[in-house]
Amino acid sequence: MATDSRRKVRYKPQRRRWKRYIGPVLATLAVVLAVGAYVVLLGGGGDGNSRARAAEAVSRVVERTSALRPVRLPEDSRPHARATEWWYYNGQLAGAGGERFAFHVSVFLRDGLVRHTVFHVSLTDLRTGKRYERQLRTGGVPTDPTVDGFDFKYEGLRVRGLGADHTVSIADKDFTLALDLTDAREPVLHTAKGSMTPGRLDFGEAGMSYYYSRPRLAASGTVALAGGKAVAVKGAVWFDHQWGDFEASRLAWNWFALQLDDGSELMVYELFDADGKLAGLHGTRSSPGKVRALGPADIVLTPHGAWKSPQSGVRYPAQWTMKLAEGELTITPLRIESEFNGLETTFNQYWEGAVRVSGALSGSGFLEMSGYDQIKAVQAAE
Repeated sequence: MATDSRRKVRYKPQRRRWKRYIGPVLATLAVVLAVGAYVVLLGGGGDGNSRARAAEAVSRVVERTSALRPVRLPEDSRPHARATEWWYYNGQLAGAGGERFAFHVSVFLRDGLVRHTVFHVSLTDLRTGKRYERQLRTGGVPTDPTVDGFDFKYEGLRVRGLGADHTVSIADKDFTLALDLTDAREPVLHTAKGSMTPGRLDFGEAGMSYYYSRPRLAASGTVALAGGKAVAVKGAVWFDHQWGDFEASRLAWNWFALQLDDGSELMVYELFDADGKLAGLHGTRSSPGKVRALGPADIVLTPHGAWKSPQSGVRYPAQWTMKLAEGELTITPLRIESEFNGLETTFNQYWEGAVRVSGALSGSGFLEMSGYDQIKAVQAAE
């Protein structure tokens, strides 16, 4: 979090006391200079190049994340005593008879007057376009604190992770989803390009975060819709775990989790502050045994068109292009009507859905567009 640099320090000639304050003074000066550069660059216009330069200026701020301890796994897969934390899964699943489904499951922990847990679930039948949703909220943390990982269980929902082995089980009146998942690879620690702190990210005034993923869990299980038989399904599932003393409500973002046909994965996020100004653009390209951080100079994101939610009136981009060193990718939603109404539980609405990737690289994945209902400046044009 931002420190209060206004506190007056009375000078005394003792050498130790002088050394005690020189670090914070230099760090504060670096922040001021970087933020000044950020503001100047933003004033140059809203095209992709100026956005990239602005994000690069932000990335040169002295790394506050170096004050955070390193990520420790599997210990850090457990819940933490932090302001914000979530465990998240998404995937596209296929059955032997041509059935196709997409789903996302999120578990949120939030500290407030009372610590509480929220569950968000969506399941889409990609052949018919029918979408099912469920959300629950409860006080406390419904997991066994002695488990060497996490094991959330509440009203027919179970989300469990013990190292590389995971379970997702949802029993709802309209559908059931039961998956066993396993990972043959080490987790990916997301890192800002040029950073020396793997798995730790700086969100500026909104705070700091830990973040790692298992981007290609092998999944097998069943899906059953109300009145129908269970269908055996398989697929590749993306898992995220993020936690820290950051305030998500002060940010908007576009987040891409893409599983590419060449065997690699691509995570990209674009952050905006409470005024709708670009606050960061970063990514990670991963494959077995390789992890490469991407920065603003490596990514150009461009939204196209608009879809206006009849439910909230919020306007989201209808399609995206992403320029990388390999060329241009087109990212297209498989079902544009994918806004999740979380007003009952998290007091927000966001777009969360499956996408297709085409162009210089092909594949599939998920896209999340969040904060559009809170920060109007990021909404797509009419």
